[in-house]
Amino acid sequence: MPVSPRTIFYRPTAKEAEATLDSQFRRYVNKKRGLHLRDYWELHAWSLEDLNEFWTDMWDFTGIVGEKEKLLFDSSQPMDRVNPRLIRAKMNYAENTLMAHSNARSKTAKAIISVAEPSVPSCSPKYLESTHLRTMTYEELYQEVRKLAHSLKAMGVVAGDRVVAFSSSNVEVIVMTLAAASLGAVWSSCPSEFGVKAVLERFTQIEPKVLITGDRYRYNGKSLDVIPKLLELLEGLPTVKHVVMVGQLEKDRISKVPFPKNTHGRSWAHYHEIIKAGEGAPAEIHFTRMDAMAPIFVLYSSGTTGKPKAIVHTIGGMVLSQKMANSCHNNMSADAVFLQFSTLGWMMWNYALSTLMNGCTMIAYDGSPLAPLGILFSLVDEYKCTHLGISPRFLQTLDNNNYFPKEHHSLKSLKVIATAGSVLKAELYDWVRDNVGPKVFINNGTGGTDICNLFVGGVPSLPVYHAEIQAPGLGMDLHALDDNGKPVIDAQGEMCILKPFPNMPLGFWNDEGDKRYRASYFEAYKNPICWTQGDWIELHSVTGGCTVFGRSDGVLNPAGVRFGSAELYSVVEEMRDIVEDCIAVGQKLPDGDERVVLFVLPKQGNLTPELRKRINDNIRTQRSTRHVPVVMIHCPKIPYTGNGKRLEIPVKKLVNGAKFESLNLSSAEDPECLKFFINHPELELKPKAKL
Repeated sequence: MPVSPRTIFYRPTAKEAEATLDSQFRRYVNKKRGLHLRDYWELHAWSLEDLNEFWTDMWDFTGIVGEKEKLLFDSSQPMDRVNPRLIRAKMNYAENTLMAHSNARSKTAKAIISVAEPSVPSCSPKYLESTHLRTMTYEELYQEVRKLAHSLKAMGVVAGDRVVAFSSSNVEVIVMTLAAASLGAVWSSCPSEFGVKAVLERFTQIEPKVLITGDRYRYNGKSLDVIPKLLELLEGLPTVKHVVMVGQLEKDRISKVPFPKNTHGRSWAHYHEIIKAGEGAPAEIHFTRMDAMAPIFVLYSSGTTGKPKAIVHTIGGMVLSQKMANSCHNNMSADAVFLQFSTLGWMMWNYALSTLMNGCTMIAYDGSPLAPLGILFSLVDEYKCTHLGISPRFLQTLDNNNYFPKEHHSLKSLKVIATAGSVLKAELYDWVRDNVGPKVFINNGTGGTDICNLFVGGVPSLPVYHAEIQAPGLGMDLHALDDNGKPVIDAQGEMCILKPFPNMPLGFWNDEGDKRYRASYFEAYKNPICWTQGDWIELHSVTGGCTVFGRSDGVLNPAGVRFGSAELYSVVEEMRDIVEDCIAVGQKLPDGDERVVLFVLPKQGNLTPELRKRINDNIRTQRSTRHVPVVMIHCPKIPYTGNGKRLEIPVKKLVNGAKFESLNLSSAEDPECLKFFINHPELELKPKAKL
């Protein structure tokens, strides 16, 4: 029998619960405000009563550096209007990263450890040693940022300029991010594996001045050259005046690949040359304190049509919200070591970067998480990681391949597994307990590129229930709304936020009148006006937790019965002995109704009548007759994003007649596999005969 949601998975002891950072913050608030908040739920309710008091206390508790006004957080404006005075303070992102924690300028505490996929897919000590590229203490990080900021200034970089990376994750990219931020410049990035068109669709919008890149990278056993793509890319980026090159797989970090020195008024230099040029910098970094609502990051949505939306995040929004989440939801103190698998194209890279604001050690890994299968767990042991960030799909892949980490690794240091990117089904909770460790806290969360943080996430002081995210984030007035805008409990609805929060974007880059911004988040409901994320959820009255069913755009609605695709996936995934994967979408019918179409990739062979019947019978038994797909089709490959999310919306659009060329598939892992869904003969809708 499958594990039921709302079944207790883990409950901290009273002593463990009181030791967490969210409990420490609650006691801090009680003492400062003369309150008697007894648990997280009362703390969360208080955080919504006076948002200014809450965010002011969070600023003080987490030690944020800057000059704040008495009214730090102004929530008086309507949510659907960009408020340039939402956070009232002067601050600098890099200053808070380098100077606002107990490890600031430490000569011993490690800030960053840069590692790459093994040259041979092996976890043996010999090959594991080859993965290490560079380690940097907090003092070394400070000094390198100091020098690079000086060189950037000499290049003419000023506050508001854009500095970008087309690169793998490494120490040098992190230093460049912080050096740019110290000057008040804006940071954006794309991973090396992106195609030229995908990068141009993003970077041409923001017109960068400086670009840092790596010469090559390794993924899944292959060493891939970046230079040809880079040269083509730069032809479309005339605003880039300076290119900085890193030898990504070189121990000395110096590229051995020939590249131009100066072309068309554009300078090229090795990273180490830029650092050397900055040695004459003043002994102390001058951090340019900007208005808290000044931009710091531009991230990009994985939209399915048109150019990706260039989402502008603010300094104050990132610092306030990420310090809060790292402390009160991820329980990260200065001795934490965080390995987050992410490329520079996913918000989780920016989120991992923010852990430096807590004085943690960040492991910057570049490569496949599955080459070999145990590489991430080998790195956990090697660097004594306390927190590991991965996707549910990664865990499912290990299970499908019968790879059980504790049989191969110690994992004694590991305290938290943080999952993001898709729904974590109930069975994987038990899989982690049985195959990773019984005391590992599962921090399942949902957030988005749109806010570069969480909406709902883990709370270390609370019990964990199977297939539930524990609680809304502090300061998040989160509800599930029905079609009429009414909050519902123990029923599925649209995930909405009813009060402002600091990491609401400043808007989209070059979005005149904020039209696309408002259309993206504020058009679903007019009463109340609220942020609509596009996720389909259920809030549970008994536990207070949340179940996410997937994107609301992909909600299935046959005969007016609405349910999330995850309800089908959880049934089919129990049949992993015969089914490899599946994807479900709705196909519109001429009468305005829709039918459910389930594409199935069998483990072996074809989608036989017997397999079809077994899938349908299981869905009917575990869900309902209404859940049973009308059409089931054998599919050679299920399409995913590079971050492990099923590409439901593009598939749905193709099934319903959209042109392949109209879709933006820059986030797709394999865009070509989507052509399977174009005009599939089994999806032809035959007109009804006239009476």
